[in-house]
Amino acid sequence: MIIKAPRGGGKSKLLGTVGFDDWFLNKRKVVNMGGSAVQAKIVYDYFRGYCDIDASIQTTIKGKLKAIETIGVEGNYFCSVNASTKQTRGKHPDTFISDETCETADELIHSALPMVDSSQRPLVIMASTFHKIFGIFQETWDAAEERGYLRIQWDIFDVTKPFPADFWERPEIAKIHDIQKLKAFAKGRTGDPDGWVPIENIIQAWREKPTDDWFEVEYLGSRPSAAGLVLKPEDVDRAMFDSQKETRYNYVRGATVVLGIDWGFSSMTAVTEFMRHRDEVVVQLDCKTYHQIASDDIINQVVEKVKSKNIRFIYADSAGKFENVALQNALVKAKLACKVIEVVFSVEKEEMLGNFRAHFEQGKIKIPERVMKRDELVSNKEAYWQYKRYRYQEGTDRPMKKDDHIPDSTMCALQHFKLGKLVRSIPVDPNVKEDRGEKRNDKPITAGITKKIF
Repeated sequence: MIIKAPRGGGKSKLLGTVGFDDWFLNKRKVVNMGGSAVQAKIVYDYFRGYCDIDASIQTTIKGKLKAIETIGVEGNYFCSVNASTKQTRGKHPDTFISDETCETADELIHSALPMVDSSQRPLVIMASTFHKIFGIFQETWDAAEERGYLRIQWDIFDVTKPFPADFWERPEIAKIHDIQKLKAFAKGRTGDPDGWVPIENIIQAWREKPTDDWFEVEYLGSRPSAAGLVLKPEDVDRAMFDSQKETRYNYVRGATVVLGIDWGFSSMTAVTEFMRHRDEVVVQLDCKTYHQIASDDIINQVVEKVKSKNIRFIYADSAGKFENVALQNALVKAKLACKVIEVVFSVEKEEMLGNFRAHFEQGKIKIPERVMKRDELVSNKEAYWQYKRYRYQEGTDRPMKKDDHIPDSTMCALQHFKLGKLVRSIPVDPNVKEDRGEKRNDKPITAGITKKIF
């Protein structure tokens, strides 16, 4: 089941109701994963509210009601967790509920879906406001019938309290800018007897909306507009390839390979690996993302990757000053002739964006559909969707700071292949001993071939 509904439209209450019915009536194991800890608690509070309706329900509960989990005497349970691989690891429910799917990282949804595989009657429920134009929610919604999902949708006017039919003609309402457009969205509806949203609240939201697109997404359940995307979706589709079939793009020992790093600090850190192919084509060999992982662990993995492919250059976001220095020192300590080159986004972003777009527009970049992870090929959809969702801020030529980690790390790596920008390497900590058998050169280097303006 997949549910598309507006903010304040009752999604969380519905999920708490469905979860309770499945747990109590069908004696099933249910896991609800919220887009945040707050969202997870909201659904669980609705569930607990039903548990207190009648004393007979209490007799079916094993022990006491817990903060995030209620266990039944027959082994059935309802558990509400925030989105993380740690929270879902080891659980094997019959029903998996994803609340505010668009607010959860796509790869976390992908990792959680197999939880229900061992159930005799598995059920997956996704519910969200359509905040992302591309991603697992959009892909599932568009292919719902093919994937066996039932589509359910409503907008804010389906849950509005009753209001007079002549409401729109009232002088104080009729004078509001563009009010006829909002009236058209109502499609003749005048509320529902069971509705809970006052029409006055909708009017106020309309007056305060930052853009029409924002209102349509938040209150009408529409998907975001494609206007303002950095890359054309068809260019991203053209860049994708199957590494099992198009083997000419696979890694060739001795080829030039560089890394790009966008340090995410409290959010996602992205490390992308690119190889120079012929005819100015560059190929993504790997794309790894880290969620709230210690920088030392990331650095250790990067060092191992440098060793395995004799990587000589790493282009990293200059915002990660301490991480970059630590990485350079780790490379020196491992006696690896690899330089960390800082990329200053505030200075170079415009030209980097031009280079980034040009690679996709001219078919000069290839992205694998799957990448190797722990000795097996796994989906590279997170990269695919971030490239597609990458967009400009409204009315500007500056990209939004959202869904940008993989595109930013890619732009860092592409510095080596296109821009010819003069950047400097990270100074080595004098306290870290250097291998005396290898002469180092810490002078600024030119990272690229030919400078081009796009």
